[in-house]
Amino acid sequence: MLVRPLEPEDIEAVVARVASSLSSDAARNPLINPVFSHQDFALALAAVRDQTWVAVDERAVAGHLYGAILENAEHGRGAWIGPDGVSFDDAETLVVLYRETETAWTARRALEHYVWVRDDEDVVRPWHELGFARSQSRGVIELATFDQTSWPEGYEVRRGDLADLDVALALDRVLDDAEGRGASFESFGASQNLHEEWRALLTDHDVHHYLVEFAGDVVAQCVTYPLPSQRGTFEHTLHVSAVVVRPAHEHRGVARALLGTALNDARDVGFRYAETSWRVTNGRAADFWRRYGFRPTYVRLRRTIDVI
Repeated sequence: MLVRPLEPEDIEAVVARVASSLSSDAARNPLINPVFSHQDFALALAAVRDQTWVAVDERAVAGHLYGAILENAEHGRGAWIGPDGVSFDDAETLVVLYRETETAWTARRALEHYVWVRDDEDVVRPWHELGFARSQSRGVIELATFDQTSWPEGYEVRRGDLADLDVALALDRVLDDAEGRGASFESFGASQNLHEEWRALLTDHDVHHYLVEFAGDVVAQCVTYPLPSQRGTFEHTLHVSAVVVRPAHEHRGVARALLGTALNDARDVGFRYAETSWRVTNGRAADFWRRYGFRPTYVRLRRTIDVI
């Protein structure tokens, strides 16, 4: 089997493979969107031909692999493979493709490798055999299906603004402590200057910042924003992030009521779905989102390359 960079005559075959893969994923999980522009994807592939590899078996394309090399303050320099970035006929094809790309990415000092795949053990298994491990789950809920929860007595919700910058930062640190990690807000990209990042969020008209007060103190928050277009996600999808409740106010239904308010607001203005993500090691978060009705769609797998 020959592995080589993508050539113009391969593009049509790769587009067809991705269309088939997305269609198969959506047939198994209705919260995955199979619709995408074949023409736009073909143009995108043409722009990254020198960074895309194909496996060719008897002149037919048996698989492809593309990883965007990105620099991230939280994750370091890494290669990111989206749901449309890989296809393969069998595990052997994936092995030969990844062997080639791993060498190229490591040469560019991209030592963290990530891939988003449908959350199914049969899909994940070939990556496990290459040394990848589960890292992050993506969950989706259809907004027509959820019921808003009433607020527990004494709690009130309001919209935050720039005047709430300090309390937003304080609650962000509560979330960090709860998850045992560094900077939160992975969807926006961790920053060394979290203060400026939150300032930008609180002045963005597309971002909704919800704060919960009890007896004059802010005890919980969450952030929502329209999700940019990405493969496998439906149009009119809201992203939910930074959901946190101070420990003294947990187990009172505050998080469910807060989330219900945010999703109800989104439904009222035309959003059809909501999406969030959680670390697979955070069992409490996984339980909360699943109990609320979010269903896993994709899982992010990670492999770190050790260079001696």
